[in-house]
Amino acid sequence: MARVGCAGLLLGVLAAPMSVGLGIAPACAQYPPPPGYYPPPPCTAVSPGRGAVGSAARGAAAGAAFGAIGGNAGRGAAVGATVGGVAGAVRRGTQRSMGYCY
Repeated sequence: MARVGCAGLLLGVLAAPMSVGLGIAPACAQYPPPPGYYPPPPCTAVSPGRGAVGSAARGAAAGAAFGAIGGNAGRGAAVGATVGGVAGAVRRGTQRSMGYCY
């Protein structure tokens, strides 16, 4: 009986799920979408003008206002821009993963 090396075992472990996936893919692709189905709109149509830059600008403006109250408007604007940019990216990613847009 031949010995199977580590590389052969790894190749077998990786090839098995791929062959199963390739066998299932044509069965999933044969059903067309139902009549009246429209694909989701682009994300810019769901939330226009609110991309990463727009969210960062709004965050910077709000951060500057709160920073001015606290005594350091520059630091508040920087923190607000960072938080606004991250929040905008999270919002856009959530919309994409929920299927509201692409």
